[in-house]
Amino acid sequence: MEHGFYQQKIEELRAEMIRLFEACNNFTDQAVVKISQELDRLLNEYSWVLANNKC
Repeated sequence: MEHGFYQQKIEELRAEMIRLFEACNNFTDQAVVKISQELDRLLNEYSWVLANNKC
């Protein structure tokens, strides 16, 4: 996958997480936690890809 894919997906997930939080005003809401975990996974994957020059 290319840098652009990761950057776009990260921004989309971040925006969605913020939207969900603003809707429920609760960091521990299951939907907020789920998307936060997905964002963490993607950030970790992107970091690994950058460190290993796979893009």
